[in-house]
Amino acid sequence: MARITHFDHTSFTVADIDRTVAFWRDVMGLTLDDLSPRTQPWLGKVVGRPGATCRIAHMTGLGCHMEFIAYDAGFAGDNVFGAATRPGAAHVAFYTDDLRAMAARIVEAGGTMLGEITFCAAQGHNTDCLAAYVCDPEGIIIDLIEDLPAGGPAG
Repeated sequence: MARITHFDHTSFTVADIDRTVAFWRDVMGLTLDDLSPRTQPWLGKVVGRPGATCRIAHMTGLGCHMEFIAYDAGFAGDNVFGAATRPGAAHVAFYTDDLRAMAARIVEAGGTMLGEITFCAAQGHNTDCLAAYVCDPEGIIIDLIEDLPAGGPAG
């Protein structure tokens, strides 16, 4: 019986690959491993758009491997980013040691806050924490989490 053997990467299609690389390197702390064009015919066959070409960035760090793809003119589609509550919405989650400061860095770098920084009582997967949804400049949703001592924020 066929089975999945391991996880490889998470990928997002973006409009501006250079801005995306700069944000995820300078703000989020990932390392750019490769940024290169894809012009071979196999790309269009894989993605179902014959003739498609793009630039792809592979970035790693913080225990993840992120891929960002910017399709060339004529193959880029409509932006699908939007409300976190719509079916099909996705996000990536990162722990931080200072959620308020990290959210401010993201906003200063062109990102946006989706909601509020909120205390979340221990339930399910998470312990007591602060959490917030922010977006990078392309609209990719980032879930920021700051663990707190049991019982919630001090003071």
